[in-house]
Amino acid sequence: MPVSTARLAIRHAESPAPVAPYVPRRHPGVRGTWDRAAIVGALRDWTTQTGGPPRRQDWTGERSPVGSNAQRKWMAEHPRWPSSSCVAGHFGSWSAALEAAGLPARRLTFETSVAERVDAARRMAAGGVAIWAIAQALEVSVSSVNNYLRARPCPACGGPVTSRRAERCSACTAHEPTIARAWTRDGVRAAIRDWQAEHGRAPSYRDWTPSRTRPKRWEAESPRWPSAAVVSDLYADCHDPWNAALEEAGAEVRFRRWSDDAVRTALASFWAHTGRAPTRADVVDPTWQGPCAETLRRRYGGVAAAWSALGPVPQETGPG
Repeated sequence: MPVSTARLAIRHAESPAPVAPYVPRRHPGVRGTWDRAAIVGALRDWTTQTGGPPRRQDWTGERSPVGSNAQRKWMAEHPRWPSSSCVAGHFGSWSAALEAAGLPARRLTFETSVAERVDAARRMAAGGVAIWAIAQALEVSVSSVNNYLRARPCPACGGPVTSRRAERCSACTAHEPTIARAWTRDGVRAAIRDWQAEHGRAPSYRDWTPSRTRPKRWEAESPRWPSAAVVSDLYADCHDPWNAALEEAGAEVRFRRWSDDAVRTALASFWAHTGRAPTRADVVDPTWQGPCAETLRRRYGGVAAAWSALGPVPQETGPG
């Protein structure tokens, strides 16, 4: 074998095997995929691949048809990268996650509200202050000042909408999931069964209500589970949307939203069978078919007060 050919063969043998390209996994993600260490690693990997740390909106599905190149990369490769709501669920804020990964983070918390900064920017601009000077005074970027000056009122609350892509202000969308997904009733029923299999109980309305202040499993695993609002929208034609979804999934309905009419029906049914008003002892009996004692206390002041307000017959009164 010629020397040059032998050298090429040696080089080929010593070169590392090519890395297989990333293949997106089935959407949505798998339970327990992300923890703080994994998120830090993902932030650093993204920075290595793209040349800079991601922005919060890069790791979301918000308005994806007009998203940036970075956002389209995230959508195409998800769940290779966690969602911004998952990051916030583990670190409390986007900037805190960047700091934990040793990446430059912009200041995202202020002593003033967005509305106050918008008003201040507009007052200074009306007084002839240059945009760069407004940015220094408010300790924000020039682009943020431009957004403040272009802000329009939120159709829901009237607060300022500072993003051109947003339809409502950040306060009104704070509890909404950041990943677009077209949920169907079949998907919701499957999710309820999966949750019940893993927890030993059906999800509660609160379990599937996103929270920015107290994020739990829903936020950490988004978009694996639908939100309670999405479930209620899909079952809006039912009298009790949330429990209707649980019943269709074959899950136990632990809580019921009691209307005055439903409470009146339960009281009337008890009176028809017993000829008397229920007592607290009746309400805690396993055979009781009405709302629990706590619901009656919270809504009406107690069992007797509920009977007085909604009972099928008036309470007995003394002579005179």
